[in-house]
Amino acid sequence: MLSMQQTNTIGQIINDTWGVSSTPKSASSSLNVKLTGEDTLTFKYTTIVTFASEKSLHEQRKNLDLESAEIVNKRAADIKKLFKDATGESLTLKEITSDDDLEIIYFNQYTPLRRAYYRRTTIFNCAS
Repeated sequence: MLSMQQTNTIGQIINDTWGVSSTPKSASSSLNVKLTGEDTLTFKYTTIVTFASEKSLHEQRKNLDLESAEIVNKRAADIKKLFKDATGESLTLKEITSDDDLEIIYFNQYTPLRRAYYRRTTIFNCAS
């Protein structure tokens, strides 16, 4: 179980309302991290993707799965490093669940073009 001071440190690290972490790196994607429980961090990755055809959708979906997992894991590693720098203690993040979905937001019967939201939600248990 994390102490109040450790929880506050994590909160400061993941704060995305101002500063460097609030600046979007991409106009079409975002990654938000929130403390959602006593010892739980929830990562929500969202991006907008365009598919040229139904076949392309299935092929790109695999790439999106790998890319989103890589982005989430990189952010988790950054949080652990910043926590170590701030407190001198190590932070352990254990993945509890990871789920993704695809929501079609643009479809036209006269063209094979599809536009969609791709979302991945990953929940980690934190311990020091």
